[in-house]
Amino acid sequence: MFPSNGGLRTTTGSPSVALGLHATWLLPKGLRLRPRFDYTVFAGETRGSTAAPLAQVLDTRVSSLALGVDLLVPLGARWSLGLAVAEVRWSVASTNTVTSTLGGSMTLSGTSHWTRLALGPVLTFKVSDHIEVEGRALSSHYGYQNQPANTAAVGLVWRF
Repeated sequence: MFPSNGGLRTTTGSPSVALGLHATWLLPKGLRLRPRFDYTVFAGETRGSTAAPLAQVLDTRVSSLALGVDLLVPLGARWSLGLAVAEVRWSVASTNTVTSTLGGSMTLSGTSHWTRLALGPVLTFKVSDHIEVEGRALSSHYGYQNQPANTAAVGLVWRF
């Protein structure tokens, strides 16, 4: 999963790893309903400032738990297009260390959580009876200021 907007990219750094559990219900006319539970851990980011008299280092780690559903419409034998809707619980763990040029330092740390709605398109390609390649883009928000949290993901879905 890739953070695709400035604020989330600044907080999380580089791409992330996600793991999910999905079920699939076949509906009339080839429609598929895919309830899903996904856990994503973004790479951490460290930012620093050496401005005197107080140097500062801020480490952040972002993760998310998403409970949602995809509605997929067939576009032929192998392709499907759909809409993803999820409730996402964003977690941001941060550690802020401030060091004085006169000596001594102070460290504050904590984790904040927000639950927000996420929406976006999903495109799947059926490779075999057990493997699908999935692309999805989700738009959500997080933080006290309700900042945009847009992500794009390419993943493998393995059915057993």
